[in-house]
Amino acid sequence: MSFLRIITPDSLEYRYFPTTKSRLKLSVQAAHDARISLRTHLDGESNVYEIIIGGWGNTMSVIRRNNEDHNVAEAETRNILDAQHMCNMRLQWSCDGTLNIGHQNGEVFLSYKDRNPFAVNYIGVSTAWGATGEFLIEESACTSAVIRQQLVDTSHLWIDYNESCGLPQNAVSASEDGLYIGRAHYRDSLTPGGVRNNVCTIPWGGASHDKKDFQVLCGKYVNWVKSWEGSVPLYALPAGESEDGHALFIGRVLHDGVYRIGKIQPNHQLCYIPVDGQAEPHIDYETLVICDYYVAEYIGR
Repeated sequence: MSFLRIITPDSLEYRYFPTTKSRLKLSVQAAHDARISLRTHLDGESNVYEIIIGGWGNTMSVIRRNNEDHNVAEAETRNILDAQHMCNMRLQWSCDGTLNIGHQNGEVFLSYKDRNPFAVNYIGVSTAWGATGEFLIEESACTSAVIRQQLVDTSHLWIDYNESCGLPQNAVSASEDGLYIGRAHYRDSLTPGGVRNNVCTIPWGGASHDKKDFQVLCGKYVNWVKSWEGSVPLYALPAGESEDGHALFIGRVLHDGVYRIGKIQPNHQLCYIPVDGQAEPHIDYETLVICDYYVAEYIGR
């Protein structure tokens, strides 16, 4: 595992570099005011999340959006930073607009849900207000920038499920027996699955998991295209990402006369569907595409 090492002076100016990730591990050594910027472009008009760790004398951490003065999220984090030792953290920004900052043991101490998310193509770091610092940022493979942009561009197709309201009227039906399409967070992933009886069942880690907090796919024009061995057709809808940062797509398999919805994971060359508590792998499946026609082209992602 390799790390990018960045030394930051006492300055409000960020040091930026491109990123193709949706999550990363980092360590920071600073007395206070470690700052992280996540943005789409490097010009002044770009969307940006600004994260301040250990601000206000190492007592608070906050998230700001688009350089506005008010905080969209804040938390008391007394003595979270140390000028002599590294503080280990995890950042994750999901295509559904969820931004989490936590410790590397998985505990989240700062979170924000953006209803109008944007793609993150650059990350910047700095230390300010009297502090200098050192950042170590993990480097690893992850979802391509093109697919990550598609995940953000199609986020409006996914609606948070509300138990009191039931399924949205334009929820996409996957079969005529009451099966719909959903996605849910699980173990640092955002995983597609099938919705029946107001529960979204997703495959992950060799097992199936029932989730009551999920999103429903909504829209009008979808098709199912026969696919195999991890391939997905043109116009396939990217629906989430695995816990290690690989894109996931929506797959359908007819199992014992009943359709099941699962995740196509191209880097595994398989589609996994939930069956009787298990995540069952399939080589042959159908892929959901988001258009009222499809072109018979297949691409490996």
